[in-house]
Amino acid sequence: MTELLDAYKNTNYKINNTDLVIKIGVKNERLDALLRSLNATTWAFITAFNPYSKELSKVENLSRHEESKKQMANYTVYEGEGAGEDKSWTPETSLLIIGISQKEAIATGNYFEQNAIVVGEINGIPELKILTSI
Repeated sequence: MTELLDAYKNTNYKINNTDLVIKIGVKNERLDALLRSLNATTWAFITAFNPYSKELSKVENLSRHEESKKQMANYTVYEGEGAGEDKSWTPETSLLIIGISQKEAIATGNYFEQNAIVVGEINGIPELKILTSI
């Protein structure tokens, strides 16, 4: 489903209360500085909202988000949202998880039934990691 893949690639992955915005394929000096300040080398941006892009109610999505925060309690996390160009799709509350390995990030994305997650490492390029055959 190329349309969905394009939507993910064109989403702005924003961190709340900051001007930090992650874009797929675009190096991010602000994110690198944050990682350095936390003595971390890896990160992931994951939502628990709308499993497999099936829109759930606000209550269901917020419950899933709270569960994701509990699961990530051992990491430094920042709340944010993925906001796409398609304004008919409500931005999805998400977490920037600092220090998580790509393997653990993929497992978390799969647990929350996500088609894709965003991952990266210090001095790297943010990458869309496809988890399903979308």
